[in-house]
Amino acid sequence: MSNPTELPADEEAKTAALAVTETNSLETPPNGTMFQDQLKPESVLSSKKAFLSWLLLCYSTGPTFSMKTTYIPAAIQSMTNLLGHEPGSLKACARRGAVRCVIKFGANEVDYNSYVLYLLAIARAIEGIVTILLSGVADYSHYRKVFMITTIVLFGALATPYAGLTDRSFPHLTVSAVLFCAMSSIQGVYGTLVASYIPLFMRASGWYTPRVRLQDARDGQEEFEGAQARKRFLAKGARVSVLGLVVSNIGAITALLIGVIIAYTKGTAVQNGYHNFLLAVTIAGCITIVLGLAGGFVIPSVKGKTRPPGLLITLSARRFYTLLRSIRSYPEAFKFCLGWVLWNTAWANFNSVIGLLFRETLGIGASDPEFTVWTFTGIIFAVLGSLSWLFIFPRATFAIKTWAYGFIGIQAACMLWGTIGISPNVTIGYKHRPEFWIEQFLFFSTASALRCLNRVVYSSMLPRGREAQFFGLEITLDLATGWVGPLVQGAIQQRTGNLRWPMLPNLFLIAIAAALYVWTDVEKGMSDAEVASKEGDKEAVGGA
Repeated sequence: MSNPTELPADEEAKTAALAVTETNSLETPPNGTMFQDQLKPESVLSSKKAFLSWLLLCYSTGPTFSMKTTYIPAAIQSMTNLLGHEPGSLKACARRGAVRCVIKFGANEVDYNSYVLYLLAIARAIEGIVTILLSGVADYSHYRKVFMITTIVLFGALATPYAGLTDRSFPHLTVSAVLFCAMSSIQGVYGTLVASYIPLFMRASGWYTPRVRLQDARDGQEEFEGAQARKRFLAKGARVSVLGLVVSNIGAITALLIGVIIAYTKGTAVQNGYHNFLLAVTIAGCITIVLGLAGGFVIPSVKGKTRPPGLLITLSARRFYTLLRSIRSYPEAFKFCLGWVLWNTAWANFNSVIGLLFRETLGIGASDPEFTVWTFTGIIFAVLGSLSWLFIFPRATFAIKTWAYGFIGIQAACMLWGTIGISPNVTIGYKHRPEFWIEQFLFFSTASALRCLNRVVYSSMLPRGREAQFFGLEITLDLATGWVGPLVQGAIQQRTGNLRWPMLPNLFLIAIAAALYVWTDVEKGMSDAEVASKEGDKEAVGGA
């Protein structure tokens, strides 16, 4: 397999020429000095050093992200179970099986699992607001790198206090919840910035450089070359997307492995077993800080677009409005983005519920060591799934959307299986240990591959210079709908006390997502982006 950072000889020449042109047009900061590394992305991101530094940043966020999505919700579930009581009495809550437990949430009492789900809804709502404000201005900033490194370090720093939040008290529960929401808001920011580098690396391969027409070409030769170029472009994107996600997952594996070691070496007390989770969260935060700073010293800066006139404070709102108006220009990208968002919402909602159900079914506290291994193997399955797709995709004859249909079908089957167990008379539906392990393999392996596929296809349909804005749109729409899911799930859980009922709405979401995938014309979307980028190049040359 060729190195994903290497370019063909003719494209290297074009990139080098472009780099010389861009060097002459560097903007001069107010202090009169020139930033030598703020070149056009095609000129600075074609090197192996740039790509490896980006991978290091992907790795750095993996440990803390995995803790935020697994151990922190599990720790909060344990805390609410310990601080709560059975409805209508002051008896302590059960810790295994059909647990009926309520805890104070604001002025009311809610189911202890609803507490976690409501907290997820609040966190995702905050994340959406912060992300939409940033994504509208990121493409115009020459300091995209600085913003990215700062948010990654802050993301890790917010995880470090957790090891001290071991008291069985409401103040420590409240601080844990506040830190969790703060981490979610930061996660959306760095997620937008890191993901916006994917199309930049893809375009560093020379996708939008004009192809020379051969005078003796046969009829249809140009169309054939265009199709071949698109295939190479998707293959390049697949390598960038998969490697970025795999490296991030390896970072998650590092932290989860630490969690497994802590759980099995410190022992697990039924009442205080979640303390091991909190210690692992703090260690993961330290790893993110150190590696985030290290990657920040190496990755190059990229030159932003010229900012349009008007107040900076209103730029995000104006750009978001303009982005929505451009649906007519990029309809395929928007349809695919919406399908991606709905699938991701269903995936995240189901994943949050299945983790809570695992511990409740097998015993809160007693199952904590097994929970650490279960979450650890989930990331292993994710890495294997994405790497397998990376290996098979260039060699298979299946259309890229066919892969998407297969992955979504397996995801839907995992969700359907849980709803089968809603009835107490049914003996299956995540009521036994082996079901959780089979689900973990199927769900994570296909989800990781589908996430890579989504990033590749979406990047291929984005116009040049608007990467952060469009990826911000995907994340923002995800968060705009994502907070509704946990809120609905929390309300359902509050009414039923059965964690299998909240899985049902996710089936409807994934069905709509599948329909949008079918509706999207990927080839047309790529052509729309290519035309827009070439027109942008002509305007830039004309104004030079």
